Amino acid sequence: MCYAVSMIRRVIDLDEESDEILSKLAQEHEGDLGRALSELLHVHRGLENLADQTEEANHASLATQKERAEAGFREGRFTTWDEIKRRHGL
Repeated sequence: MCYAVSMIRRVIDLDEESDEILSKLAQEHEGDLGRALSELLHVHRGLENLADQTEEANHASLATQKERAEAGFREGRFTTWDEIKRRHGL
C-alpha cells in the first residue's frame, strides 16, 4: 500500500471498543496507529466502490425486487417488523 509523504495530524476520540480494534490492527503495522487507520480508510473506500459497482451491475434485479416488495406492502401481503413487534408486545 502506498502512503503519501506528507502527513496530517488529527485528534480523534474513540469509544473503548473502537480503540481496542484499532490497537489490535495496529499490531499488524508494527504498532503504528496512523498506518492502521490509513489502511482502514483505504479499505473502506474500496468497499464503497465495490458496493457501488455491485449495485450498478445488479440494478435491474434490485429494481425488480424493490418494486415487488413495495407492491407487497401496498397490497397488504407483507407486514413491517415494527408492526410484528407491536402485535406481539416485543
